Amino acid sequence: MGQYYMPILGDVYGLNCKVYDRTVDGNYTFAKLLEHAWWDNDFVNAFSEFLYNEPSRVAWTGDYADEPGDFDFPNCSAFYVPSYREVWGEVVKPLGVVSTDFKLDGKFLLNHDRRQFVDLDEYKAASIDKHGWCIHPLPLLTAVGNDRGGGDFHEGNTGYENVGIWAWQLLSFVDKPPKGFSKFPLVFKEDGR
Repeated sequence: MGQYYMPILGDVYGLNCKVYDRTVDGNYTFAKLLEHAWWDNDFVNAFSEFLYNEPSRVAWTGDYADEPGDFDFPNCSAFYVPSYREVWGEVVKPLGVVSTDFKLDGKFLLNHDRRQFVDLDEYKAASIDKHGWCIHPLPLLTAVGNDRGGGDFHEGNTGYENVGIWAWQLLSFVDKPPKGFSKFPLVFKEDGR
């Protein structure tokens, strides 16, 4: 069966959390990770704009991410960490987004906790597949519960070891990385595509 995903967004301290259901202007976006985690996906780009020069914590949470330890994020003991029920619970009222023209081209993805950055132009050049498709790095870097359902980014694909390693860490998109941050080499590519 396929696993569905919804991202949760928190402030610098992990508070004021909001869950998003992948709708754009009221229109449904497919829920499986590799149905929507693409470079120019309307929902992912609109969600990414929330992080433009606004550091926030993100976890792209699958509905199978209910195993013990799934929300034991490394280096987050000083911050509030959400639970599975805060994303997938019965009383959660997820939000939609409004379409935007925000794009990743010419941008950098910062991890403020690790003091690292991904040059998104270099990432795209290395990650584009033979069909011209490129996986958006944010959903995969922050995925919780990956590799438990159809539509996930499965073991054996390029970059699999980096899936989820930035979950609930302080991230932002910027036009230029600050001094003192080191480049994080990253490629996500479905092998065989």
